Amino acid sequence: MVGGIFITVQDVQQLMGCNRYNTAQQYLLTVKDAMKLKRKYITIKEFCAYEELEFEYVWKIIRPGIPITI
Repeated sequence: MVGGIFITVQDVQQLMGCNRYNTAQQYLLTVKDAMKLKRKYITIKEFCAYEELEFEYVWKIIRPGIPITI
């Protein structure tokens, strides 16, 4: 399966224009801590809500060519 509903470190790298994996990973952990999430993964919608970004815009960047079927 290409993509998914969870945001990955690679997705954060792409959105932030960040070359370093560790920087994007740390940022994702910061978001997770700020949202007080206990589970391992963050959904794309949760990330968009935290960053106040439009879901459709982010989806088109990180999952190009995959239609939104929600």
